[in-house]
Amino acid sequence: MDGPQQRLRAVASAQNGQFASAQALGVGLTFGVVRSLRDRGETIGMRRGVWRFRAAQGDPDMAVTAYLACWPHGVVSHASAARHHGLQRVGVPLLPVITIPHGKTRRPKGVTVHHSRALAPCDVLTVGGVRYTSLARTVCDLSSGDDVWETLALLDDAVALGARPTWIQQRAVALAAGRDGVALLRAATRPDAAAEFRSWLERAAAHVYQVSGIPDPEWNVLVRDGAGVIGRVDALWPPWSVISEKEGLRFHTGPRQRRKDAQRFNRLADAGYAARRFGWEDVVSAPSDMAATVVRALRTAGADLDPARIPERIVLPGRPFA
Repeated sequence: MDGPQQRLRAVASAQNGQFASAQALGVGLTFGVVRSLRDRGETIGMRRGVWRFRAAQGDPDMAVTAYLACWPHGVVSHASAARHHGLQRVGVPLLPVITIPHGKTRRPKGVTVHHSRALAPCDVLTVGGVRYTSLARTVCDLSSGDDVWETLALLDDAVALGARPTWIQQRAVALAAGRDGVALLRAATRPDAAAEFRSWLERAAAHVYQVSGIPDPEWNVLVRDGAGVIGRVDALWPPWSVISEKEGLRFHTGPRQRRKDAQRFNRLADAGYAARRFGWEDVVSAPSDMAATVVRALRTAGADLDPARIPERIVLPGRPFA
């Protein structure tokens, strides 16, 4: 095997076994050699101008195929990049998604093509021979001002995968102009956003309790046990020793804080409190279920409440970071 073919195999090995005809020419092969690889059964055509070595392991990656169909201008982006990064919430896109710079004309059939004027080097991650939008840029691209909670959930998942909130904040600041979803990310990752979001959760929970016929709790109460102060709880119904705690976005609390929260929860149980914990998605996605959980805890402790008063659908007031 001569040098150019060795170089082509090395290129393809970093691209799911695939290569573009233009890449083959770039390493010194001719169109005739590319056709002879096909005729000898060593490669199969994935689409016009894109080939794959039959010996390649695993299934063909259609996002890589689309990327090579746009080579050298495109990057795998949006839902296709999300799949690469492990953002399972997004799911598998119907068509592979590629972003290319404005002024470039690449519209391969069966590929969703976006154009961008602002694709900075820091927004691109190269894996093997394939370029993807970074995790932070992918979250910005998928954000939507029309779906606040899905955007926040996507942000939360990205941080859980290792994206630093400060990194997303920097990219959101740079990309927010005219994009409501990115502006939401910018607001949610501000240094002071955790307190604002927590305050909103408390206001939303108070609304849920009120419309569900639950007595007003005492808010932000300091509780103690025999060893001293346990901590400040979000909501307490003193006659029945029932507590409701809200958990914010994951990236607003670090591992040390989560350990402290778990220890505090155990101390509350040991001190005789019936504590119930709710994530932010419980508040925004299933407020009626949250209310029902609180009502059950209060009824078990002796409160005279009617579960039938809980509305099937509860509309929350406003939204955070508005």
